[in-house]
Amino acid sequence: AFAVSLVWISFSYSGWNAAVYVGGEVRDPERALQRSLLWGTGIVTVVYLGLNAVFLYSTDPAALSGVPEVAAVAAHALGGEWLARAVSLLIALALFTSISSMVMAGPRVYARMADDGLFPRAFSSTTSVPGAAIALQGALALVVLWAGELAELLGYVGFILSLSSATTVIGLLVLRSREGAARVPIPGYPWIPGLFVITTLGAAAFLVARQPTESALGFATVLLGLPAYWLLRRRAREGGGRGDGTRTHDS
Repeated sequence: AFAVSLVWISFSYSGWNAAVYVGGEVRDPERALQRSLLWGTGIVTVVYLGLNAVFLYSTDPAALSGVPEVAAVAAHALGGEWLARAVSLLIALALFTSISSMVMAGPRVYARMADDGLFPRAFSSTTSVPGAAIALQGALALVVLWAGELAELLGYVGFILSLSSATTVIGLLVLRSREGAARVPIPGYPWIPGLFVITTLGAAAFLVARQPTESALGFATVLLGLPAYWLLRRRAREGGGRGDGTRTHDS
């Protein structure tokens, strides 16, 4: 149960990499992205630990077990109904800002993949605002929202995110082995990235044992994407990157 909770906790940190999605639209990206990644992760860590300390010390932990609105329960124990309502409103505002940021960052992944020929051309960034990609993300989000309860969605999406995070780091390790340490420097290599991969995949394995249905659906989602990826990648290679003879940089 503790290992599975780590998958859900990862949602609190899952936005640390979103700054990379808009790296091509900021000045001095090498310096700006490094700062945003380090400061963003550090601030989230401090805030997350601080909030959970307040939750645990505000009331009996048994009252928080199995309750989705732990912040409201803790606030009610500390200041009554008015504080619970205020905290609920604050959480709604925080969720709104998170959704707003992902509306900007997420679709640019689809647009960039389309630019590289690895996603349908209809979603390419022909303008500064990837409208088609934004519409796709909104439609997919609604489908997932209506598909199940909160715990089921967390297990489903968490499993996919765990696989994605682990394979991303594995890809970085493969890239380093091909191009060398000078071109691909990795702090703490190989222990830090290796530990990350082991713990991430380990938590995903526990999730399979605890929530096999949600994990199976997540794994099936990944498998369904592989044939499409291979087909689009083949077309991109034949077309020189975009499918129209224009070669693009790897994202």
